[in-house]
Formats: sequence, C-alpha cells, structure tokens
Amino acid sequence: MDSVRYGRQTEGLQKYTDSSADDRCFSIIFKGRRKNLDLIASSKEEAKRWVSGLEKVMTGMHSLNRQQNSEHWIYNCMRKADKNADNKMSLKELKHFLRQINIEVDDSYAEMLFKKCDTSNSGTLEGSEIKHFYDLLTYREEMDAIYGKYASTNGQMSSSDLLNFLQKEQKEPVSLEHAKKLIEKYEVDETGKHT
Repeated sequence: MDSVRYGRQTEGLQKYTDSSADDRCFSIIFKGRRKNLDLIASSKEEAKRWVSGLEKVMTGMHSLNRQQNSEHWIYNCMRKADKNADNKMSLKELKHFLRQINIEVDDSYAEMLFKKCDTSNSGTLEGSEIKHFYDLLTYREEMDAIYGKYASTNGQMSSSDLLNFLQKEQKEPVSLEHAKKLIEKYEVDETGKHT
C-alpha cells in the first residue's frame, strides 16, 4: 500500500461514478504494477473513518520499516565486529563495533558497559547478554524525549529538525548544509535521507 486518497481522485472513480458521490469515495493506491482499489462508502463519515484508519496503518508500517532497517544495520555491524565469527563478543570486538556505528566512548565506559552485560563473567557477551547490550545501546529515555521534541516529519528528523537540535541542544553554530551532510552520511534508511 502506497497511499490513500479521499474523493474521486482516480481515473476509474472519475469515469464510473457521479460527482455527487465524491465525498463517499476513496482509493487505496498500491506500489508497483498492482491496480488501485477504488471504493465507495455508505456515507461521507464512513469514508473519512476508512481514510483516517488506513493512514494510521500506513504510518505504523513506515515506522516499523524504519525500525527494521535500523535494526538490520546494527545487526550487520555486530556481525562484522565478530571477527572470529564465534557468535560471541569480546571487549575488543565491542569497542570495534561501537566505532563502526560512530559511537565514541572512552575505554573505561566501554569496559563498564561490557561488565554490566557479561552476567556470566565469561569474558565474552553471548546470547541474551548481547541482547541486553543491544537494549542498553538503543534505548535511552532521554534520547527518545529529545527526538520526540525535534522530529516533526512523520516521526523522522528532517535536516531542518536536525539543525534545530544541533543549534539549541548542542549549541553548535552549524548550517543547514552541515545537517544535510550528517543525514546523508549516517542515515541508514534511504527514505529518511529525503525528509
């Protein structure tokens, strides 16, 4: 599903329906070669409820796709950091992974993070310990609050949103061009690069 259109906006609805049905019509537009699905509701209110509900579903799907892309990218970076491919992460591999995903941390913080996750005291992270490390790395309540404050484009941070964040929160005297370059360099979701 690519989009939902309210009213007689498609060729099929314009050709086969009367203009008096305009406020009861809506269409679901699919990606690729699939045909549109043109529909007529029993009332204007019902049509608007369908359009609103489908738009919410689409927003949820786009958010999930962005999350899956980010998780897939992080997972690939973790696999690359696992140099000996033993599905375990040593402290050295953990530091390498953090550098790969552009997180600059000092050695003492990396060691503290590693020890916090290495509950088995085996000297490596494996299984649920890696999951715990991933959760610590990706969920920070204060970051969610900041992101929610500045991300105004369908839950994504546009270049102007990022500029606003950098200037207000980071106190960095940067330009919009700099914010665009940061997004181009670090955004893993291709659609996020064009917001």
